[in-house]
Amino acid sequence: MVSSGQDREYALGTVEASERLIHDLYIDLRQKVNKWASLTHQTAQARMGYVGQHLVSVATGFPGGRSGARGKDLLLPNSRYAEIKTCYRVDQLGQCGDCGAAVSSIEMACPQCSSQNIHRKEDSKWLISIRHDDESARILEPASYYLVLFDFTDLAKPSSIRASIWQVDSPNPGFAYCVVDYYFNIRKGSKTKAPFNLWPFQLKFDLMKPLLIYRSMISAQDMITTQVFPARDRPLPHPLKSLPDYSQSQNLTIDKCNAAARLLKAQIPPGQNKREVLANIQSHIAVARLPQGQVADAFAHALYWPGIEEHAPMLPEPLRGRIESVRRSICV
Repeated sequence: MVSSGQDREYALGTVEASERLIHDLYIDLRQKVNKWASLTHQTAQARMGYVGQHLVSVATGFPGGRSGARGKDLLLPNSRYAEIKTCYRVDQLGQCGDCGAAVSSIEMACPQCSSQNIHRKEDSKWLISIRHDDESARILEPASYYLVLFDFTDLAKPSSIRASIWQVDSPNPGFAYCVVDYYFNIRKGSKTKAPFNLWPFQLKFDLMKPLLIYRSMISAQDMITTQVFPARDRPLPHPLKSLPDYSQSQNLTIDKCNAAARLLKAQIPPGQNKREVLANIQSHIAVARLPQGQVADAFAHALYWPGIEEHAPMLPEPLRGRIESVRRSICV
């Protein structure tokens, strides 16, 4: 039983410990790195991947497997485990919009021309590496993937920082289909064999049905406000955008939109463009009161299955069985 006071600051599964961890491993570290960056003009970015792992352990109450880049990141009950990925969008190097000079995150004006027309970047993403067939066969073994994101609440005013953790369960179609599609289609055609890039708040992320289990706000004065915490608050489903907002996605073709419409039993008039098809599906969802999870699964199947189907019979077990189970859950 966790006692009150200082003991709670160093106990898994407490708000106090999550805030103490951010003070010790984030705020204090960032202050020191920024101080040296001002002197050396080197990067102001610290290695944040491992801090994300610590934060997930404290927030969930589950210990790690004593691994770094490889191994079981989070040990769950009943011999299960989870993976942790961290995306750090704070302290990225920006660029002056007038003279093109590099501008660090701690500089509010260009060091060369004093312009405040600064282009701040937010192109960091989660990386999921699947290097060979053995890793692809085990990609759905973790019960969940925990996605940690540090970002600014307002990129134009890089002061208030948001720390978030989403839980994505491996068997859900948006994740399972996506990683299989990456390995057998995207990676196969890539010369660099780069890891799978998962972009926060984009279509692929939204279709994974992520649950926000933790969020804290870190003010410019380094005050922490914990808004969502697993032992205290219900997880918050990440909302899908209005479907027409996805019309710019190149992966989501009009044929795939129509396939999703058929799965959702939406009647689509002929001759419509992609945005109109998506708007009609959105109207159908509202009238039929379809749950968001069903919509995400239908679009995940429409988006990925055409590229997976030919590979499905050749997938190694148990991956083949898991993908078939995912397919049956949608195509009943």
